[in-house]
Amino acid sequence: MTGAAHPLLIFDFDGTLANTIDTGVEIYNEIAEEYGLEPFTREDVRELRKLNIRAVLDRIGISKLKAIKLAARIRKEIHNRMDEVEMFPGAAEAIRTLHEDGFRMGILSSNSTENISSFIDRFGLQHCFEFVEAGVSLFGKSKRLQKVLKEQDVDSGNVLYIGDETRDMEAARKSQVSALAVCWGANEREAMVTEGPAYCIEQPAELVGCAEQFREAITV
Repeated sequence: MTGAAHPLLIFDFDGTLANTIDTGVEIYNEIAEEYGLEPFTREDVRELRKLNIRAVLDRIGISKLKAIKLAARIRKEIHNRMDEVEMFPGAAEAIRTLHEDGFRMGILSSNSTENISSFIDRFGLQHCFEFVEAGVSLFGKSKRLQKVLKEQDVDSGNVLYIGDETRDMEAARKSQVSALAVCWGANEREAMVTEGPAYCIEQPAELVGCAEQFREAITV
């Protein structure tokens, strides 16, 4: 089986590696009025993190099409502020350790290749990732994930997809790959566990242990 000893770890970017959540909320509040929407309060953000993407859209009162346009606008604005975005504490150290331990890694994100590349270069992590699959639509991750599996010639059973949203977990399930839910991004544990991820963690330092467990499980 391809890559059994060295499983492929595929990371989401925004909210998983890059702390774009606060920046995204700030931008949303700045442009909400243009889209006929109300700004978010801190309490709103806490409550929305408990919901999956469809429930979020219902709560905000926004259509799927409008959400796609809004997300594109926010991504454009984030591009201008990427030099202000930090990596979640402990994430860079975990990535370096995983690389040293022989894990293959890549990034799958709706953000742009330029933003992702400049960000991981700023933290000295370019060499840790074999590929960046960027520009994924808000609702199209499962198809792009399957595309990556084909391009990387890896069996779905040897892949661990790591993300911070319920839609990441859904994409993993549809693609028949294992999922690792991180609870420091867009969705918190309450929402993530409803999607049945193989692993659910609260701190980036836990990434290494889960990856090692996954490698052991698929090499038995």
